[in-house]
Amino acid sequence: MKVTIRYIILIICILLASIPSWAQKDSAIQLYLLSKKVDSGLVQTKKIEAIQLYKLNKINDSTSVQTNKKVNPDSLISYAFSFSGKRYKRGGTTVNGFDCSGFTMVVFRQFGIKLPHTSAGQSFIGVEVPKKQISKGDLLFFRGANSKRKGIGHVGIVISNKGDPVQFIHSSSSAGVRVDRLEAEYYKKRFMKATRVIF
Repeated sequence: MKVTIRYIILIICILLASIPSWAQKDSAIQLYLLSKKVDSGLVQTKKIEAIQLYKLNKINDSTSVQTNKKVNPDSLISYAFSFSGKRYKRGGTTVNGFDCSGFTMVVFRQFGIKLPHTSAGQSFIGVEVPKKQISKGDLLFFRGANSKRKGIGHVGIVISNKGDPVQFIHSSSSAGVRVDRLEAEYYKKRFMKATRVIF
C-alpha cells in the first residue's frame, strides 16, 4: 500500500512542475494534506517535500527577474535616503518599519525592479561584481548577525562611487535605516558578495 502511495505522490509532484508558479504554493500544501490523510506514516516526509517544492518555486520566481533595467543610480539613492531614520521592523516593508531586504525591495520596486523579500533570494539577482568594481546602486550582501550561520543574512545598497571607500544605506536591526562603511570591522568581516542589478 505504501509503495502505491509513493508512486501516486511522485506522479503528482511531476504534474506540479507544469502548474503556473502562482498556483504551486497551494498545490504543494494540498499535496502535504493529501499525504497526511492517506498515510500518517509518510506525513513528516511529505511535509518536508512540500516545503522544499515551495521554496524551489520561490527561488525560480526570483531568478526570473529582468536585470537589465535602465535606472539612474542617483535617483535610486535619493529615494533610498527618503527613508533615512525609519525604524527596523522584522518583516517590515513600509514607512512604519523595514527589515533589510524589505528596505531594498521597496527601493528597487519604485524603479520597476522586483526583488524577493529575503537577502539570500536577492543575492541571486543581477551580476556579481568584484570588490574593486563596486559602484553606486549595487547590492552588498553579508552574513547575518548570528556568526554561527554562514549563509547570507543581510543586504544594503551602495551609495558611493566606484573607487571611493564603499558606503551603503541599509536597514540595520540596531538603528533602522542608516549609512555605514564596508570597511567598518563589523561589516568587513561579514561581507560576502556584491551584485549589480541596474546598468
